[in-house]
Amino acid sequence: MNAALPRNNNSISIKTIPFNDMMLIITEGCNLRCSYCYENGKEYDSTNAMSWPTAKKAVDFFFAQVPPEMDRTTINFFGGEPLLAFDLIKKVVAYSYPHPTIVGYGGKRYNYVINTNGTILTDEMYEFYARLGKKINLRVSVDGYKEKHDFTRKSAQGKGSWFLLEKNLPRFRELKEKYGVRVNLVTTINKSTYKDLYYNWTNLHELTGMQIASLFIHEEKWEKEDYQIIREQALLLHDYSLRHNVKFFLTTSATGADSAGNGALFSSICNAGIKTFSVNHAGDIFACHRAYYYGLGGAFKLGNIETGLDEAAKASIYKINNMKMLPAKCRECPSGLREKCHICMATNKGVNGDYYTVADDYCLMMQELNSLLSAREIKDKIDKIGKSRNWLERKIPKRERDVTMSSFEQAEDMIKVRN
Repeated sequence: MNAALPRNNNSISIKTIPFNDMMLIITEGCNLRCSYCYENGKEYDSTNAMSWPTAKKAVDFFFAQVPPEMDRTTINFFGGEPLLAFDLIKKVVAYSYPHPTIVGYGGKRYNYVINTNGTILTDEMYEFYARLGKKINLRVSVDGYKEKHDFTRKSAQGKGSWFLLEKNLPRFRELKEKYGVRVNLVTTINKSTYKDLYYNWTNLHELTGMQIASLFIHEEKWEKEDYQIIREQALLLHDYSLRHNVKFFLTTSATGADSAGNGALFSSICNAGIKTFSVNHAGDIFACHRAYYYGLGGAFKLGNIETGLDEAAKASIYKINNMKMLPAKCRECPSGLREKCHICMATNKGVNGDYYTVADDYCLMMQELNSLLSAREIKDKIDKIGKSRNWLERKIPKRERDVTMSSFEQAEDMIKVRN
């Protein structure tokens, strides 16, 4: 694992940030056929599977550029369904684990990630995860509760997959609670689930006790009325989260100062090609997995583990993945809200035709929802401690207060309408 980092001859000078995260797309085969999957174009080709020599070279490539002062690295396994290649995962973990940024890391975060549909959990896998404990994060995809899940996440034979996932959820919960394994549920907001987010998420939380993250499926056709329904569902979920002391990503207000990169320092839109990269079965290096599956070449294809990084492509990524390239409406948003909005250049390019276009109605929904959530969270705190509106005016910074105060009436109106 000490091989020098290869560089090809297409070289230009640029000061770059060392990678701290590598995703291995170890197979394109999958046992499910989710209706909205952006990997459809790859035909779920199980022959596009990474070999052990390729995986080993990718690990060497990754660690060769890690500076001595870096204390933590992450290796992310992706598919397809990566657990169809579990033997390769075991080999990569055994080979990479002795690296100081993994075995020597004692912090609160993790070193390995597996993105799985949760339908495959053998005894061997369970024991493997238990041994790794907090060093591994299992991200389990689930679209809803029972029949809602089955509608979009069917097997290759066209059958619903809930019965396969349901039997594993108690074991995932046990791994989390008994062995410290990081287990997260990740749902999608798609045209089949958006009207039932409250039903789906509350039932999933009651069943698993886990917090729920979400991804918005921009590839589907959305109308303005759909965003209104999502906002109403999110407010219902917010009521639930306050009652049960649980956080859902969609229903927690975003905070954070503006860091839109208007100054001299470089600020990226996301980590793709900057701090993270993905390697496919052929050893090709991409800025991210979505860039590969959307067929984005050019700057998004950074090289190959055999020939090294294409420095011209790397330099181009720093120009493209730059906060200053975003439209004003995005740059002016607080950083926390931009992160929730999940500005994905590859998705934007695939759906809207350019890297930076975000649908106006989606943008408006996220802004309005965040204002409502902020107002209601502050109001909840005020109600609990018995403070008055005058106290709010004195204690909350003016910039935040201007948004919050104007949202109080909106929040109250929404509550009245629902009740």
